[in-house]
Parts: sequence; C-alpha cells; structure tokens
Amino acid sequence: MQNPLTLMVRRLISDSNAHSGFRVVIAMTCTFIPAIFDLDIGFFEQSNLAISLSLCLGVMASAIVEVDENTKDRQKFIATVIACFFIAASSVELLLPYPLFFAIGLGTSSFAFMMLASLGMHYSKIGFGAILIAIYTMIGHRDNVAWFEQPLLLAIGVLWYGLFAIFWSHFSPNRTIREQLAQLFYAISRYQHQKSDLFDAQKGNSRKAITETRQKLAQLNISIMVRLESSRDMIRGQYQANNHQRELSLLNQYYLVAEQIHERISASQYLYSQLEHTFGRSQILEGFHQLFLQLSDDCHMLGASINDKKQYQHSRRLKWTIHALSDQLYLLKQKLQLFDNNQEAMQALQAIYDNLEGIDCLLVSLGDMHELNKSGHSYPIIVDNEQQPKNSFWKSIHNAYLQKTGVYKHAVRISLSLVFAYLIQVQFELHNGFWILSTVLFVCQPSFSETRKRLVLRSFGTLLGILMCFPAFILIENNPVQIVLMILSAFLFINYVRTNYGLAVIFITLFVMFLTNLLAPSGVDVLYERIYETIIGCVLSAIAISVIYPDWQFKRFPAMVNGLLLNSSRYFKQISQQYRFGRSESMIFRQTRFASFKADAGLTTAWQSMLFEPSSKQHLKQEMYGLVNRCDALNCYMAALSSHRHKIETNEDLVVLQRLFDSTAEQILYTYRPELKQTAIDKIEIESFESYKQGLSDESKLIVEQLRLIAFTAMDIQVLLQQIESKVSD
Repeated sequence: MQNPLTLMVRRLISDSNAHSGFRVVIAMTCTFIPAIFDLDIGFFEQSNLAISLSLCLGVMASAIVEVDENTKDRQKFIATVIACFFIAASSVELLLPYPLFFAIGLGTSSFAFMMLASLGMHYSKIGFGAILIAIYTMIGHRDNVAWFEQPLLLAIGVLWYGLFAIFWSHFSPNRTIREQLAQLFYAISRYQHQKSDLFDAQKGNSRKAITETRQKLAQLNISIMVRLESSRDMIRGQYQANNHQRELSLLNQYYLVAEQIHERISASQYLYSQLEHTFGRSQILEGFHQLFLQLSDDCHMLGASINDKKQYQHSRRLKWTIHALSDQLYLLKQKLQLFDNNQEAMQALQAIYDNLEGIDCLLVSLGDMHELNKSGHSYPIIVDNEQQPKNSFWKSIHNAYLQKTGVYKHAVRISLSLVFAYLIQVQFELHNGFWILSTVLFVCQPSFSETRKRLVLRSFGTLLGILMCFPAFILIENNPVQIVLMILSAFLFINYVRTNYGLAVIFITLFVMFLTNLLAPSGVDVLYERIYETIIGCVLSAIAISVIYPDWQFKRFPAMVNGLLLNSSRYFKQISQQYRFGRSESMIFRQTRFASFKADAGLTTAWQSMLFEPSSKQHLKQEMYGLVNRCDALNCYMAALSSHRHKIETNEDLVVLQRLFDSTAEQILYTYRPELKQTAIDKIEIESFESYKQGLSDESKLIVEQLRLIAFTAMDIQVLLQQIESKVSD
C-alpha cells in the first residue's frame, strides 16, 4: 500500500489542475527576473518591482481565461487576448483621470466585451478577461507614469504566459484529455454506485426511496454530460490539429465506449418496484446490487488507469460475479417455469443482466485496445466534424441584440452594474473602490442561482482571506517573503478554481492583497476597505440579477421541455430504424443520442437552479417537478430500448413492432405538437399495446413492454404540459 506522500506526489504529477498551477508558478517566477537581478530597463519609468508585478498580473489574467486547445487555435486565441487586453488597459489609463468619460467608456466597453459571448465560449472568456484586465489596470495605475507602460507590461505578461503554455503542452499534448476522460469514468462510476440502491434490499423496497434514487441519478447525469461534451470537444480540437496521433486514437476509443456505457447505465427496463415485489424473497436482486457496485469499482479503476497512462486490468472478481449471476438467473428461470410462471418480470430481469454484461464486455474490450495500441495498431479517430453554418462577426452580435438573448441581457446587467459600482467609488471617494467592480464581475452570473452561490462563496472566501492577511501583513514585512506567498496563493487558486470555488476565492484574495501591498505598502488599512467594498459589490450583484432582465427559470421551462421532446423524438426514430436494419454506432445516431441526454441534463439543471430562486418566483413548482421526473424517465426508457437494439429477423414480429414503433413515435410527437393528434388516422391506442404481445417471441414482447412504458410516459408529459398551460392562462 502506497504511503500518503507517494499518493500526493502522484496526484501532483497526474492532476491537470496541479499542472496548470505549476505552469503559473514558473511563469510568475520568471516575471520577477527584473526585480531579482535589478536589471536596468530604461524604457520603463517604473521600479523593477512594479514592472514585475504588472507582468505578474498579466500572467494571472491570461491563466484565468486560458483554454485547452490545440497549438494552432491557441496561437490565435493568445493574439486576440493580447489585442483586447491592450485596448482595455489603454482605455483605463487614458480615461481614468476623467470620471465622466471613464464611466461612459466603462459602460460601453463592458457591454461590447460581454456581447462577444454570442460568438462562442472562447470569446466569452476573452470578454471577461478584458474587463478583468481593465480592473487590474486600475489597481496598478500611477499618475506619474506614461499611459502606455501598464498596458504594455500586462500585454507582455499575457504573451509570455501564452508562449510558455504552448511550450509546456508539447511535452504532453493529451494530458487534459486524459484527465477529462478519467473524470468522465469517475462520474460514470458514481452513477452506477447510486443506481445499485435500486436493487438494495431496503432502499429498493420503498417507492419513496426509489424516487429519491432516481432524483440523485438525474443530478449525477448532469456531471456525466458535462464531461462527455468537454471530452468530445477536446478530442475534436486535437484531431483537427494532428490527426495521426496514436495516443489520441486510443483516447478516442475510450470516449466512444464511455458513450455506450452511459447509455446502458441510464437504461430503465422495467418498473423497479415491481421487480422487488416479484423477486424480493430471493437473493437474485442482491446479486444485481453487487454487480452494479463491482462495475462501479472497475469504472473508477479505468479512470485512474487513463489518468496515470497505465493499462487497465479487468477485475477477475467482476468476471466471476457475471458468471455466478448468470447461473442464478438460469436456476430462477427454471423455478418460475415450474411454480410462478411470471415470465414478463423474468424477461425484464434477464434484459437488465444482458445490459450489464454488455458493459462488462465494453470494459474488457478497452484492455484489448490498449494492448493493440502498444503493438502499433491505431484505430480510426471518429469525431463530429459537422460544421455548423456560422454568421459573420457583426451579424452574430446583431442577432443577439435583436433577439434579446441571455448574452445580451447579461451584457446589459454587467455593464450597468459596473458603471453604478464606479459611480459609488467616485461619489464616496473610495481609494480602493475597484474591489467593488471586481466583486461585481466575479459574482454577477447569468442566472439567479449561480449568482446566489457565488455571492455566498465570494463573501465568506474574501472574509477568510482577509482574516489570514492580518497576521501576514503584521508579521511579514520582507518583500521576497511576500512575493513567495503571493505566488503560492496563485498556485493554490489555479489548483482549486475548477473544483472548489469557495476555497479558490480565499487564495485569490491573498494573491491580490499581497500584490496590492507590494505596489503601495499600506498595511492593514486596506484590509478593512476590502471587506465593506466586497459587501457592496455582492449587494449590487444581487440587486442587478433580480432587477435587470431577471431570467427566472419558470419562464424558460416550456421552451426547454419542447426542445427535450424534439430531441427525444429524433433519438427514438433513430432507435426504431436500427430495429429494422441492425445495430450501428453511426455518427447521426450518436449525435441524436447525445442531444437527447444533453437536453435532459439541461432540464434537470434548470430545476435545481429554480430551487435557489426566491419562493415567489417558483411558480408551478409541483408541476415542474413532475415534468422533470417524467422527462428523465422518458429518456431512460428510450436508453433501455436502445441498449438492446438489434435487427428483428422474424418478418411477422417486425410488421407488428413497426406499427407499435410508429404509434409510440406519434405519441411522443403529440407531447409538443398536441394539435396534430386531431389529424391522426389509423393509430393504435396505447391501452391496446398489451394485446399485440400474443404470438410474438419473448424478446419482441419485451420490446412491446418498453414501447408501452415510453408511450405512457409521453402521455403523462402531455397531460402535465396541458395542466401547466391552463394554470398559466388562468
């Protein structure tokens, strides 16, 4: 067993957050070369320490907005960042002596920079970073220094970190992809562990416990979808830069397998409460419980293997459990034929086993893939290269303005809040009033729930950081020691900013306070100002998100539900086609499956966000809750149907099943297009699905039962939507 020190070293070596932190530490340390060696830089009027601190600020700003991309795209990103940052910093230096013009410039530029988000996530980071660098320029502004010095130093800091990051990435170009895939399999592991509760002797026997488990599974699905999307985008970016990487080929296979495992673990083959009622007296469900737990452990082991660049070793224990459960199923099937003859529940249990065995086979295949990759075999890299039609720069901005999108609303909210924060600073002559602007920028988010979370974390994080600064400022007056502590704070901030924002706030507070104290030693006086200015910024953010274009979740629900049902309908059609023509992991199928699961995760996220909103804004809470649960159940029933998809060989079965597939597809369509139900002809009533099982094979009967679950769930969703519509109209 490895000791804790070894485990910590391994984490530092393999964790991408720690790697990013080390990269920032090295880059920042290099920025202090002018101060350490007391170089004579005649071009700049500032002291060497001030020059180093400005370069350090540029490194930090660049690290905050950094993206994980291939080298070619990263070069374009850095060039754009430098241009925007220089313009933003120069504007501050030129306009800061003129409060009226500065307020106008702050409002218009903030709006323009935030509107860049309508062009994509990368531009969103650039816009955020440009406003951040403007605030950093306010921190380092000196009246007796030429206007171009600070912007130029910040731009050099950005350029230095960007070039250093490109150089760093050459040593391990796929490190971030590996960690993202590892986190994906960790998330899948947590999902399987949670799902094992459905087969637990106690939790699986209670409807309330089953409902709670399903809710937790829906929440865990959010994390899986985030990791899937991030992994897909990273692999696509690396492939476009270099499509001949053997390691990338293997990582792409891991991703494709993760998609299939996710579909299988999301599947709901039967009503779990009925399984407990039928098989509760036997030990068979406990076998499924243990199998889920062991699959969870193996997925976690797989994630660790990917992260550490080691070969995955399939568990012998899991192999034994698979065979033992198969034997128990066979014995139980013989017993039911003699005594109970409850064949439908037995078929469902067998389907669940087949699904889990399929996951085991996928895990086994990954070990074989790794062996082939080591021997020089390379798999074709399959990525979604479909290019969406893109509008021009100005047209995208114009459309966001005309349609009053969320990007436009947030841009208005941020720009007005920053202007108001600056007016407070001027009116009350706050020497360090830029803390108010900084707090508004970080705390005010597009949604009320995110703003509320940030507000709490920012407040407590800043307070704790300032409390830690008091003894540091009193006891430590040595500049080199403060510089070391400042760089250490930067490392810890980068290390935690993606995983623990509250903890990261503490360290960014320490970083900025040490930097401020080094620029203009003011002792503990500035700490008191930071406390109440942070509180003012938090209050401004709360008011802004509540008053300026408030985007309450209940208003977004109808459009989100319709989008989910549309994607689910496409997913279902792709599944039905594969029962006619055979199983395939084609690109169009993978795209529709991904879109359906993403929409489901988005709806669950919206529901969670709604719970953080004021009670007065949680309209139709119970109806929305039921809608989210049923939409998630619909997706899970479709995943079960998809997990077992295969070509129906018997023509008689195919004819019957095709009619039922068409009827189920119509019912899904009616959920978001109810007016079409009046024009439907020759349709099969859902209540009569059971009668079509006569004469079908056992596997076809199970398909009919799954179609019936899907159709009834779609009908429930339609009824709920009608109830919501009628209550809204009242």
